[in-house]
Amino acid sequence: MKRLFLTLEDGSVFAGCSVNGALETAGLLSFYTGVVGYQEVVTSPANLGKIVVFTYPLIGNYGVNSEDAESASVKVRAIVTKEYSRCYSNFRATGSLADCMGESDAALGTSFDTRAILVHLREHGEMLAVLSAEPLDGSRVRELAEKSVGSEYLAENQPVACAQARPRAKAFVLDLGASRSFYKSLAELGVDACGPAEKADVVIVSDAPYYSVEDPAIVDRVKAVVNGRPVLGFGHGASIVAKAAGASVKRVKFGDHGVNVPVRALGGGRNEITVQNHNYEVIPGGDVEAIFTNVHDGSCEGFRSAGHVAGANFVPNEKWLEILLTSVGV
Repeated sequence: MKRLFLTLEDGSVFAGCSVNGALETAGLLSFYTGVVGYQEVVTSPANLGKIVVFTYPLIGNYGVNSEDAESASVKVRAIVTKEYSRCYSNFRATGSLADCMGESDAALGTSFDTRAILVHLREHGEMLAVLSAEPLDGSRVRELAEKSVGSEYLAENQPVACAQARPRAKAFVLDLGASRSFYKSLAELGVDACGPAEKADVVIVSDAPYYSVEDPAIVDRVKAVVNGRPVLGFGHGASIVAKAAGASVKRVKFGDHGVNVPVRALGGGRNEITVQNHNYEVIPGGDVEAIFTNVHDGSCEGFRSAGHVAGANFVPNEKWLEILLTSVGV
């Protein structure tokens, strides 16, 4: 295997090897903390433009299959692992992760000290990075990575029909990078997203790549689509609808990317364990009220605002979807 170097924009360098031959690539270095779910991560449209570090040390051991893909192809620029398993074993597997990554020319690195990388990101925050055959200096990393920051938004998945005879709500989804499971979750929770936009009770803004939150054109697009209607946002979509409503949003140090994120509803009831993937936080204040908070650090995980606007950093269960829909008058 060829040597591969991960250089961060602050000049830090970590060494490893290339599994699939793809070498130089640039993007936002982020991390995922789940034990399983690597296929869902690499195929999620919300991860466009990212180099993802997997904190779990063994990746690839159960292969990939068509059922678990969140889109039709790999969306990340690259992944970085401690140990990539060339042998995979699972009754559902139809191929290897390396083959899946190679089809999209995305780099797959192994033999990296992923614990050291994660500690560095937790101390200094997520940052731009480059995978290359040689170490680079920080200015070169920023030059290459800033050129690579995308402006694309892929709406390639179709809404899933709601099986309930009387859906809880009819929605129009503004798809900025929705995964297949996002549509499945909405359908299972009684949201019908298959009807015409003019008959929708609520506009839902899906998750999206991290750079969408800083894109004025996307915020303006949301304003035009919403046009006074009730609106919910999920993932980065929550930050986008908040900005469209005039609320404050800030980039957090390293965000939440993974499973087992505990969230509390401020109205009472049990805490919930959620799956999240976001780089921004909505700031409560004025007419913006937090309705869900992170149990660990107290940060805002969901909000509601005047004008029938609300959002959350996760796709909630039935009870919490009810809270969100009620908060926007649906």
